Amino acid sequence: MTSRLKGVVFDMDGVIIDSERTHYLAICEAMGEGMKQSYETFLAKCTGGDERFAMGRLAELSGIEYDESLFQEWSRTKALAYEKLVRKSATAMPGAVDLVCSVAEKFPVGLATGSRRSDVNAAFEVLADGKLKGVFQSIVTSDDVAKPKPDPATYAQAVDGLGIPSQNCLAIDDSPNGVASAKKAGMKVLGITVIHDVSSLREADFHLSSLEALNPNDLVSIFENLN
Repeated sequence: MTSRLKGVVFDMDGVIIDSERTHYLAICEAMGEGMKQSYETFLAKCTGGDERFAMGRLAELSGIEYDESLFQEWSRTKALAYEKLVRKSATAMPGAVDLVCSVAEKFPVGLATGSRRSDVNAAFEVLADGKLKGVFQSIVTSDDVAKPKPDPATYAQAVDGLGIPSQNCLAIDDSPNGVASAKKAGMKVLGITVIHDVSSLREADFHLSSLEALNPNDLVSIFENLN
């Protein structure tokens, strides 16, 4: 029996908002001059999880020793820096805001992100003049789960918040860890190949380079063709 699409859960960074460089610059400010990794290394090796994963990986690659106290200091500084930077320049990914809003008129929509809730709130205050505030019925951040992506908890909780079986939900993500999280949660996944190519997102069920010009009916067609 073919499963019907009843809900959509979006990742945030790299899917809805073009924010990876903003996160990188905020982390640079937090970790200081000892963090010597390039933006390209950050994208290739440090994205798709939460900030603990990203800063821990950057510290490891830079030979920086740290304890929990120092991580918490980095985290506080990074949150303030991110809010300041995103207020100056919050850019939506092509087609993302229109798609989220149009999908929300037809289906419940959720957000499953490795970012902290403070980062989500700061971004949604300014992105597209606040157009996405209040749109998502379910928002799960790294603050809400014990283990970040690729653990299934982030997507599983987002789907639970929509009250829909996972097999009737489509996840949209742009990272290998995000795709793995959604698949482990029992979802079909649309992989967006902005940062990572198709081979890196091979666990995804379908791939597109952008959300631009997509509409809810397109997502229904994609989902039905995957069953």
